[in-house]
Order: sequence, then structure tokens, then C-alpha cells
Amino acid sequence: MRLLPAAFLLGLLPLLAAVAPAAEPPAEAPFEAPDHRGFDPTGVWYGLHGPLVLMRAGDTLSFSYSAVFGATAHTCDGIGIAGFVGDGRWEYTDAEGTVTFTTRDDEVTMNVTDGIASFCGAYWPGDRFVRDGWKPPFSCVVTAAKVHFHVVEPPPPGQRYGYVLAGDRVEAAGLVSEGGAAWLLARYVGERTTAGLLAREALACEEE
Repeated sequence: MRLLPAAFLLGLLPLLAAVAPAAEPPAEAPFEAPDHRGFDPTGVWYGLHGPLVLMRAGDTLSFSYSAVFGATAHTCDGIGIAGFVGDGRWEYTDAEGTVTFTTRDDEVTMNVTDGIASFCGAYWPGDRFVRDGWKPPFSCVVTAAKVHFHVVEPPPPGQRYGYVLAGDRVEAAGLVSEGGAAWLLARYVGERTTAGLLAREALACEEE
């Protein structure tokens, strides 16, 4: 058998590299991977004073919160939408003050940064939630023909334009704020992510 000269074989290497299949691109990061907004805190958190339900969609963080604090058992009962303001921080602002949520380093905090927390009253010390006290959202399938999202606000919530259709799958969590039994805090992930309240009776959920 005749052996090819080593110089000839070396000359073939650039040609072989040119026709070799290109390496596959790295897999895309999972939806809502950690970024400048912090990690995705969607789910139910159990903190120092009570439970907090969160649902992140784009630059909004919807929440439902219930707590008891202080020697005289003051209560918190809140629901609303906080907006992203940078560096893993989200602000909920109303006429009485601003509550800032942070979603960094695998924990969530809530603190008053101006005025008072309208849904807790004066002297609320804030709250802190760590990963050990977190439960992920559950999965639901839409069973009604067409279901509109509703505004994340105390009931009765206003109807929004966005909707889901029968067979669509959403992530959801039960509300912990007062009057929330008929609603779930949910989000639909499609070309864009939509979050809001969906009627519980229009969904078939795998677990709660």
C-alpha cells in the first residue's frame, strides 16, 4: 500500500475543515432567565409575615399579598402591579406611597421607599422571602371558548382587551388577598407574555 506524503495530508486539513458541518449554536436560555430584571420570581412565596403571590410579564410584576404583623396584629391585604425600575427593583406606587420589590440573589424583598404601604398601613416593617419558602405556579388549560384577562386589582376587576382561547395553557397561582376566590393570577406565554386575572371557573388546573 502506498502511503501519502505527510505534507500532502497537512494540505488537506483546511479543505476538510471548510466542508465539515458547522457546530450547532448553543441552546437558547429558558424563558424568563435571570437578566437585568433579576430572576423570575413567579409563584407563591411564604415570608416572615405572610404569603406573596407574584407573576412576572415583561416589565411588570403583578402581586397578591396577605400578612399579619406587629404586637397588635395589624393586617396587610394588597393586590396590584409593580413596574420595573432597574437593577432587579420593581415599584408599586399609589396616592399613599411606594412599595419597592427586589428580585435579586434568589430572594424577594418588599420595603416602603416613600410614604406608607397603603395595603398595610403605618409601621409595616416590610417582608423578606427566600427560596426555601417558594412554590412554583401550577399549569392550567383554558376550557371556555374565550376568556379575557382582567386587571390585577381588588374585585370586581376590570376587563382587559387581552384574552386566551380554549386549549391554551397558562401558568397560574391562587390569590391570597381578600375576595380572590373566584380568580387566579395567571400568565400566558406566546409571542409576547400576558399576565392578569383569569376566572377560575374557565380553567382546568393540574394542581393547586
